[in-house]
Amino acid sequence: MYRFNLQVLLDYRKRIEEGLQIECSHIQQELETERQALLSCQQEKFRYEEELTEKESREVNLQESVLYHDYLRGMRKKIEELRNRVATKKIELDNKQEELLVATKNRKVLEKVKEKHAKEFMDELEKKERTFIDEVGIRRYQRSL
Repeated sequence: MYRFNLQVLLDYRKRIEEGLQIECSHIQQELETERQALLSCQQEKFRYEEELTEKESREVNLQESVLYHDYLRGMRKKIEELRNRVATKKIELDNKQEELLVATKNRKVLEKVKEKHAKEFMDELEKKERTFIDEVGIRRYQRSL
């Protein structure tokens, strides 16, 4: 039976690819968590801006207005930080996906080599079988003479 000489290497490349797929999945989940946190923070900032606008249109309490502005300034910093984290995660995900693409290509190359060698083996086996059958036929013919 056919045995692929590079099967150990192929198995190794499959494990590498699977590991990279898992890492991509984790990074994707982390990215989604960061995006949700950013969205939540943006919505909260919007609510407080609306609330401040409403309060300022009714009555002006200087101390309360200063507190709102300080809080909103902190929210803007937090939003900027979250945007940076989202961008960093996106870059990390893109890099990991590129690694996965390379690993997948490497595995596929070996699988094609394996398929080619298996086909060559089967072709050689069929050729030997045909040769054997032809020899058996020739011997039977020679005996019948």
